[in-house]
Amino acid sequence: MSVTVEKCIGVVDGGMLILEELQTVTLEGVRVPRVGIAGGSAMRTVLQRCAQDQLISYEITGRDRMGYPSITAKAGDVDLTLLINQALKDYGYTT
Repeated sequence: MSVTVEKCIGVVDGGMLILEELQTVTLEGVRVPRVGIAGGSAMRTVLQRCAQDQLISYEITGRDRMGYPSITAKAGDVDLTLLINQALKDYGYTT
């Protein structure tokens, strides 16, 4: 697969991005609480601060259970999956 670069124009939650070409994608290996459930808003904020309005380099690795493209992604040198999974641990929402 090839690496694609697009601007992130929105963050749905701590595991979903909206990219410039109006494609909603999910981060591979990330399971976050929904916004409105404990931790959901915090994880969305973490992802927004790192990815919103930034260039995202990504590879599509498959599809999630809802049919969205599943991706591995970086904002600059920051691996977004590692960032969110670490934030989940730091905030106490996973073990």
